[in-house]
Order: sequence, then C-alpha cells, then structure tokens
Amino acid sequence: MLRALFRPRLPKYKREPLRLNLKITVVVEKDGEGFYAYAPALKGLHVYDDTEETALKHVTDAIGVYLWSLARHGDSLPIGPDFSAQREVEQEVPANAFSRNVMVSWPTAQMSGTS
Repeated sequence: MLRALFRPRLPKYKREPLRLNLKITVVVEKDGEGFYAYAPALKGLHVYDDTEETALKHVTDAIGVYLWSLARHGDSLPIGPDFSAQREVEQEVPANAFSRNVMVSWPTAQMSGTS
C-alpha cells in the first residue's frame, strides 16, 4: 500500500524521502489510581501510568517504537478506522500567514448530498 504513495521509481540518489501524516486513535481510560492507554489499531500496545498526561506521553512513545519495528521488519501499516496515513504535501504559505490541519466530523451521507 505504501508503494502506491511513492512517486515513480527514481534512482536512489534522486528520491525524496516519503513523509506521511499519520492519524492514530489513542484511548486513555481512568483505571483505579492511574490511567490505562492503548492504540486499538496497534495490537499489544498498552501502557499504564499515574497521570493522564504521562500515560498519553508513554503511549505516544510506544507508538513510535511500534512503527519503527513495523518498518524494520518490512510490515505494512495497519490502515483502518483507527489508523490512517496521508502523504505529506508541502504548501507555500505567505510569510504573514500560518497553516493548520483541522478535522471535522460529518455525520451522515444524507447531509453530503450523496445518495
């Protein structure tokens, strides 16, 4: 699947590194005296810590290690409802402006005008 995101194959010295924006669902739950955090798309990735902030930090760190391991072993990304990837595209923004990504939930197909 990642191969489709690459530009046509260029000699190694002319390739630009592929940059992806990843969206990964993370769930953090109160559990007894601490907080339990996990990423549903990444099987076996679970952390527990004293505070919500540290649990979120540790699950984020664990996601980085998990993704590194996938890449190291040549495994594909687990694309699905809890994990999405989009090729990063550089956009020129005027010097006096800024750019942000926003996420909007769209409740139904009926509201989009499609049948």
